[in-house]
Amino acid sequence: MQGAWDLRHAAAVEDLLIEYIQTLPYGRRIKPPRLFFFEGKAYSRGCPNPGIDAPAYCPADHTVYLELGLGNQVAQRYGDFGALSIIAHEFGHAYMFKRKQHPVGKEGELAADAFAGGFARFAEMKGALEAGDVEEALDTFESVGDYQVYHHDHHGTPTERRKAFEDGYLQGFRLPGDSAPRTSEPTDTGPAKPSPRAPVTPIPANPAPDPQFERPPASAAPFVGLFLGVGLMIAMLAGVFAMLTRAREDKW
Repeated sequence: MQGAWDLRHAAAVEDLLIEYIQTLPYGRRIKPPRLFFFEGKAYSRGCPNPGIDAPAYCPADHTVYLELGLGNQVAQRYGDFGALSIIAHEFGHAYMFKRKQHPVGKEGELAADAFAGGFARFAEMKGALEAGDVEEALDTFESVGDYQVYHHDHHGTPTERRKAFEDGYLQGFRLPGDSAPRTSEPTDTGPAKPSPRAPVTPIPANPAPDPQFERPPASAAPFVGLFLGVGLMIAMLAGVFAMLTRAREDKW
């Protein structure tokens, strides 16, 4: 095991993640997932794949699986917190599955990235991070993005994954229907907030209407149809009345 990616730091992150989940809506009702480390491949009846060789969360056994070799590679290239943030991403999957609000496909992966970003802010407020840790995590999530947008296992482009983590860090993580999480700025003595590579364009308070969504002009067609319908109904009633009159005359 390499010093940048050891079980002691992973255990500390696990404890912080359990504490972080308790701050989220319904978090105190959710049992934390089991964290299982392995090298090479792991096998579980809870996962549909024949063998687990990458970070994964299996809902059936409520377990986060983490392959140590990959953790070491990420720690060497991007730093220890970049590797440890992988655990936060998988815990995000666990939280959303237990809330029964896990988005499908790429959106679920980006939501887990945002969860990891929210956890990074929580850990920073707890004084558990060092200078540069958040940037390590940002670079990690950017590195695992891909451009296979039509593939069934597409997780998001590098830009999307970096932005998802950054949004979670800056705005806090929440699921649809949850109230906005409370966030506060880091203190001056704490690690510096990451500077985004591409600033997000704010939405104007009173945006101009989009031409393609403007309401179409009023038309006289509904009124013409109404008059035609009334006329047709009168004609039908007159025909019925005439038939009844003729029947009565034939009877007598």
